Amino acid sequence: MTEEPEVSSSEEEVPDTDPGGSDGAAAEQASEDSAETTEAAPESSAESSEAAPESRDEDSQEPAAPEDVAQTANEFISGVLEKMGLEAEVVVSTEGDSAFVDVTGESLGVLIGRRGQTLDALQELTRTAVQRRLRSRVRLLVDVEGYRARRRSSLADYARQIAERAKDRGTEIELEPMTAYERKVVHDAVAEIDGATSFSEGEEPNRKVVVRGE
Repeated sequence: MTEEPEVSSSEEEVPDTDPGGSDGAAAEQASEDSAETTEAAPESSAESSEAAPESRDEDSQEPAAPEDVAQTANEFISGVLEKMGLEAEVVVSTEGDSAFVDVTGESLGVLIGRRGQTLDALQELTRTAVQRRLRSRVRLLVDVEGYRARRRSSLADYARQIAERAKDRGTEIELEPMTAYERKVVHDAVAEIDGATSFSEGEEPNRKVVVRGE
């Protein structure tokens, strides 16, 4: 009978690449409400079932043209920036059936918030506004100052380090709660390490990844 691997009792905290800090609250006050993010990036099989299910109304809607989503998102975010008194450039693009919005400028940490929480709220607010305006389903990713790209790179490097540690020790290492998008990044990175696997457990918003050394 194979001995069960030792389970780590400590929760590993992922590295924080976030420049926003507590100032993110100011951006959240500019919105009427906020919700968990719906990422535009495609999910891996390990996480495909973890995204929040769309409402029945959304299911019945046709997908919007990504060009229309990009233009409408540009108008909405530009309006938010103006109301907040922030000077920034909004650049939109499309790829496949998804639209992307990149916001660049000076001192935009307020739009990112701690661990990207304000950015996630801004994205969800924008997605909801665009969806209501176009009366169609949308796939949209909003980024500020390349935060998501930096976060993804940092998180992937960290996940590979944890996978190596779990493999060497023959243990399970539990990470702190993450969004579905972040969990996907971790799963993909761990999959690159022979002798390590990962799975998710728990309920939103406290769902987390466990990395197991084989």
